[in-house]
Amino acid sequence: MLNRYFSIYLGAHLVPAVIGFIAITAYTRLLNPAEYGVYVVGMSIAGIVGAVFFVWIRLSVSRYQASSADVDFRGTAMVAYGLTLAAMGCVAPAAILLLSPDVNVYLLVGGVFTALAVGAFDIAQEFARATLRPYRYAAIGITRAVLGLALGWLAIELGWGGLGLLCAVGLSFLIGAVLNAIDGKAPRISRYRRDQLMQFARYGLPLSLGGLSMALYSTSDRLVVAYLLGPDAAGKFGVAADLPRQFMVMLASSVAAATFPIVFRTFSGEGLAATRERLNENIELLLAVILPVAVWLALAADQVAGTLVGQDFRASVTLLLPIVALARVLGVINQFYLQISFQLAERPMLPVIQSIITLVLSITLMFPLVAAFDLLGAAYATLVTEAAGVVITIVLTRKAFVLPFEPRRLAGVLLASAVMGVAIYATRSAVGGTGLISLMTVSAAGGVAYAAAAWLLNVVRIRTSMSSFLRLRMAH
Repeated sequence: MLNRYFSIYLGAHLVPAVIGFIAITAYTRLLNPAEYGVYVVGMSIAGIVGAVFFVWIRLSVSRYQASSADVDFRGTAMVAYGLTLAAMGCVAPAAILLLSPDVNVYLLVGGVFTALAVGAFDIAQEFARATLRPYRYAAIGITRAVLGLALGWLAIELGWGGLGLLCAVGLSFLIGAVLNAIDGKAPRISRYRRDQLMQFARYGLPLSLGGLSMALYSTSDRLVVAYLLGPDAAGKFGVAADLPRQFMVMLASSVAAATFPIVFRTFSGEGLAATRERLNENIELLLAVILPVAVWLALAADQVAGTLVGQDFRASVTLLLPIVALARVLGVINQFYLQISFQLAERPMLPVIQSIITLVLSITLMFPLVAAFDLLGAAYATLVTEAAGVVITIVLTRKAFVLPFEPRRLAGVLLASAVMGVAIYATRSAVGGTGLISLMTVSAAGGVAYAAAAWLLNVVRIRTSMSSFLRLRMAH
């Protein structure tokens, strides 16, 4: 069942990831690094605001709607969102007065608008995922991505620059949230229940503190770069950081969308042994989809940067991409596998502790390394912090739900990725240069090598599943 759902969620995240790649290619040709830096800072503001005010609702929906298929939490979620908007209205004037001397007011407003839209969209999508409606989840997600690209391109063509791009992306999320609300097949929304809201608050509100520290950590590298080196450098670093994010986080999200609701329901109804098996499937599938992307980005950095980004960004992206790709692998493992331990155990303060420690470590490393080594220092600070974050989370899981780990099951993924790396390196040396033909040749060689190795090693039971499918088709 995991593989069936994963194939749908893979499309739901892969198509937006490809569109995201196209968007980066377009934006880095239409905007200069300084204007792209404005967009990067605005999205960072949106990430921080969203983590503080809306993540608690999304995580509560993920935890309770997935494990309670017969209970409707939508009315409670709508009330929680409304109360959150009221709270934001109370603190907004003070925040603008406090931050406006250092940050453009229009950039602040654009970031907050985008946060509101992304929050509504993510909560609505979480209901589709938690209630196991993958086709609707995919349709809305792909539509939103297409709208984001189209509206972003239009805003740039109209001369609205990085700020216009920020607001256009926010508008695409708002339209996606509205489309999600128009659902003729969904049952009537149940009325708000006070006990559900208290359940959300007890579980989710402590996560707001963790969400704040995690959002600050996720954006601190770009904000520190912008503060020390200016928006031009922030734009260049943002592109290098966004390239691995577009594919790895999107693919990891598809794994989580397929596996997390099933893990929660298995934990509630089938016991510990069955839950551990689902978790073993989760980590194997997660590594099987993100490791080849990391190998591709790291070893084909010249071809990726030389083809997908504008001329002003290529040198910095080529330099930084191998480092940030490895850092993103560690971050994905932490976020999309290790931290499910805290949700299963309903220990919301543990991710708060982890994220605060990680944030402090990131800032402690970022300032001196960026000051000493510019963008390369930011990349290394990110890598060290992500590695430390994995270790911290593993230690904390001992106080929550102890996760399974089967090295033999994961060895096939590592070996297939190594085969892919050898193929990319050999092809890159033979082809040489950059450009679309070089990128396609290197990518095809690596992809074929990985697919063949994965089939031979039966990674994620791909050979077994395909053989069973073919036998079933032949029998009919």
